[in-house]
Amino acid sequence: MAEPIGASSGQLLAAAEAFGLGAVTAEPFVAARGHQGRVWRLTTHRGSYAVKELLIRLTEDDVRVDVALQSTMVGRGVYAPRPVLTGSGAALVTVDGAQFRAYTWMDLAEPRRDLDPRAIGRLVATLHRDPIPAQPSAGDAWYTEPVPAHHWAEAAAQLAAVNAPFAAEFAASVEAFVDLQDLFRRPDPTQLCHRDLWADNLRLTGDGGLCVIDWDNCGRAEPAQELAVPLVEFCYDDGDRAALMYRAYRRAGGPGRLTDPGDFTMVLAQLGHFAVTAAREWLQAGDQTSKARAEAWFREGWEQPLGRPQIHHLLDAVRGS
Repeated sequence: MAEPIGASSGQLLAAAEAFGLGAVTAEPFVAARGHQGRVWRLTTHRGSYAVKELLIRLTEDDVRVDVALQSTMVGRGVYAPRPVLTGSGAALVTVDGAQFRAYTWMDLAEPRRDLDPRAIGRLVATLHRDPIPAQPSAGDAWYTEPVPAHHWAEAAAQLAAVNAPFAAEFAASVEAFVDLQDLFRRPDPTQLCHRDLWADNLRLTGDGGLCVIDWDNCGRAEPAQELAVPLVEFCYDDGDRAALMYRAYRRAGGPGRLTDPGDFTMVLAQLGHFAVTAAREWLQAGDQTSKARAEAWFREGWEQPLGRPQIHHLLDAVRGS
């Protein structure tokens, strides 16, 4: 089904003018849709830009940290879109109630989990070297805390009550997620991290480079716990790939060290929050497109579950490397 149109052409043109992108030379279109916004491709006489129409409203204080981290990493040579600011230095523009951000455009391949693990290891090491301090924030629990058992039970009951197409799978996953909560540990030491290094956000560019996108969720995290995210995403049950990624990370100066199951806290926390949030979004969705997107989000984790066997297999692989 087609992506529902959000912002009007007039709003996009006004946002383009506010960001100083130049005269628009082609019809804007939605190039991507994430959980936090729609990304429009806007072509002007100066080039192409990604203009993100936000679905969750933000303030300049909310985005100050991610703009700084993304700009710093681009300066270090990381392939990433560069944030575009207005003439007054603002990262956000609001036009008739619609809120926008802007970035330089990068041609990206579709998400893949078979990317070169050595390239990923080197990239993550670059993100972690010479750390930038980070302060605690209200959103840290998404990366550090398990979903409470009663939230799992509530979502399972609500899905079952309306015969959701994934109600049985969700109910079957509850015990496994709750059983893993004893593995969680507090992150320490922490620094400013991307915190969303899944395949959707680590992509190949048109010339084969490895690009990092969607820096919106950056914040305080432990390097080892963040390293476990791409290790799970791109290696999963392949110990040889895991060893290659970890060895490349360490050789490139990455400071994180994977030594025990608690290092997988960020992965487990996010997978749990993904599942329960997907269930809630499905229950609240008012159209079939939104319901299908929410169900697909849940099934991503269901089809590649993370349990104690996978965690210990990956730990054995990196220890042996």
